[in-house]
Amino acid sequence: MLYLIGAGISGDFTSGGVEALKKCDEIYIEVYTNPPLENKIKDIEKLTGKQVMKIDRKEVESDFLLGYAKEKNVALISGGDPLTATTHITLIIDARKQNIPVEVIHNSSIYTAAAGKSGLQIYRFGKTASLVNPRPNYKPTSSLDIIRNNLKADMHSLVLLDTEPQPMDAKTALELLSEFQTAIILSRLGENDEKINYGTIDELKKKNLGKPPFSVIIPAKLHPIEEEYLGAFLHK
Repeated sequence: MLYLIGAGISGDFTSGGVEALKKCDEIYIEVYTNPPLENKIKDIEKLTGKQVMKIDRKEVESDFLLGYAKEKNVALISGGDPLTATTHITLIIDARKQNIPVEVIHNSSIYTAAAGKSGLQIYRFGKTASLVNPRPNYKPTSSLDIIRNNLKADMHSLVLLDTEPQPMDAKTALELLSEFQTAIILSRLGENDEKINYGTIDELKKKNLGKPPFSVIIPAKLHPIEEEYLGAFLHK
């Protein structure tokens, strides 16, 4: 059997997730979606009394896990909710084809946490954009087009930042988003040292924005309640 288990936004497992992990013969964790989870491997091992093995994207996207899940109870831990990554949807499809049972243990996701922590109305979010780390001769602009179209429709934009080869810094993201007026920078949501900053792009570039992982929101025109809530983060 294959278990897909979400670690939430800060590695806080649900009771169902912990019980499922204890049943498993082998536990794997993918650290490319949310690299800081790597720091919590020892906590997971202490919690379950079992070794947790790291795997990369190539192994997750192959038959590696399903090969073991035919004979054993195997868990794949991922950051956030396990079904926010299309790779994991593919795993379920492939498991069904091979008659391998799958159980999904859901958890909190950046999709809901970012909106909630920012005080923004979640139904006012448009399509999610993703920024990739700058690479030689590779500078896609589709993410900027998504944000522009969302703003035209008066919709907020959640912007996810690349984690490979390392998590993108917030200041790098702000440079890539410099054409827009205001932004909300969310740092290490769910952790004790989480930080939320709101202001103009130029103001934010001068501030201490915290540590990765970061997420960014480019807000549309704010509702008065949204504006009042965000006011607490304007001059922190």
